[in-house]
Amino acid sequence: MKKTNNKGFSLVELIIVIAIMAILVGVLAPQYLKYVEKSRVSADKDQLDSFYTACTTAAADPDLTGVPNYNTSKTTFNPSGAAAGSWSKEVEDTMGNVAPKWKSKASGSAGATKWPDYQTDASGNFTVYIGTSLSISGH
Repeated sequence: MKKTNNKGFSLVELIIVIAIMAILVGVLAPQYLKYVEKSRVSADKDQLDSFYTACTTAAADPDLTGVPNYNTSKTTFNPSGAAAGSWSKEVEDTMGNVAPKWKSKASGSAGATKWPDYQTDASGNFTVYIGTSLSISGH
C-alpha cells in the first residue's frame, strides 16, 4: 500500500464551503439591511425628540423673546446670530449649539446637513420635522 501525504482540502470541498457561505450571505443580507435602516430611523427619531423637547422647554420660558407664533408652513430652524435671551438661542444652547444640525440617517429623508424644520399650531404646540417622512408633535 502506498502512503499518501494529503495536506489540505480538495477542490470539491472548497467549492461546497463557498456555496454554503454564499447561501448564508444571500439569506442574511436583506435582514441586516432592514436592521440598519431601522436603526437609522430610530436615531433620527431620538434627535427629533431632543429637538422637540428643547423647543417646548424654551417656549415655556416667559422671559425669552422671539417664541414662534402660529404658522401654517414649516420653518427651518436657523439660530445664526440669535441674541442672548431669544427663543432660538435658548434652543441652540439646550441642544449643545451644533447637536441638532444633522444629515438625516434614514434613506427616505436624505438631504443636506441642516437644522430641522418646525411648525406651531394655534395652541402653541410644536411639530418638528426632518425631511418629509419623520415628525414629532405635541399632545
